[in-house]
Amino acid sequence: MKRLISIILCSLLAINLFAQTDTTKVGTKNKNVVTVIEDGKRTQVTVGNDRGVEVITDDWGDTTHVRIGRRTFRVIESENGTYVKIDKEERQKNWTGSFNPHWAGLEFGMNMFHKSDYSLYNNLEVPQDFMDLHYGKSITVNLNFAEWAFKNEANNFGLVTGLGFSFMDFTFDQPITIEKEGGSGIIMPVGLNPDGLKKTKLNVTYLTAPLILEVKTPLRAGNSRLYLAGGVIGGVNIGSHTKYKYRNDKEKSRSNFNLNQFKYDLTGRIGFGDFTVFVNYGMTPLFKEGRGPELHPVTFGFSFPNI
Repeated sequence: MKRLISIILCSLLAINLFAQTDTTKVGTKNKNVVTVIEDGKRTQVTVGNDRGVEVITDDWGDTTHVRIGRRTFRVIESENGTYVKIDKEERQKNWTGSFNPHWAGLEFGMNMFHKSDYSLYNNLEVPQDFMDLHYGKSITVNLNFAEWAFKNEANNFGLVTGLGFSFMDFTFDQPITIEKEGGSGIIMPVGLNPDGLKKTKLNVTYLTAPLILEVKTPLRAGNSRLYLAGGVIGGVNIGSHTKYKYRNDKEKSRSNFNLNQFKYDLTGRIGFGDFTVFVNYGMTPLFKEGRGPELHPVTFGFSFPNI
């Protein structure tokens, strides 16, 4: 190996396009193709830039380093023989907040229950499945007002978080409203006069925060790319009320209604440009265990991010 380095050095000195006392450079115009550096202790030959090929040998020729890109091959001569050790430089992950995510914006969705259990009321005289929903009027409106994202070097995926408000209406299909029995007991339905009843619902407001992985696909049209996203949305209940309305009268009642204080949803999203279709799949029951029917919401909707 020492002899090979000596031949390379002699050739470069013969060309002598650019030479200094300890450094010899061969190149075209301002671009160095080959650089040779001697400092009395080692000889270093570099071909190309800092990610090209580099050969380093010490003055005794005991160790030769050959670096190709992020891999370094060390040829070591010792009393026990010659062996090769290979090291790989870890790729630096450059995370930044400049990734363009699709969380902040306005969302609209329709609510339903993907799981329901009324076994708590088996021995009680209550309407069957009394919280069945009128789907056309059970609407969610999400106002996502803040977002932060961390992207990779290639700028094709990012980890997204942020903040938002979620206003969820659960509009009852039967002429009922709900209240806590005795003011502190389980949730019970209360019958309403169906004549002239326009709407009766439960409204719950959450402060939400997502943790979503968003991936940009190669599919594009103009400057817009198809993107996929999935993750978890956490929420904390910050207010709830029931409301029913007749033609000439309406009644509104505020309470916690035995609702769970915290929730989390699994979310899946697919979008193109500034339009997204999503589904939020509730993993937490709407009411506390044993204090109301076991109901798990699911929301199907669309959003307009970055408006």
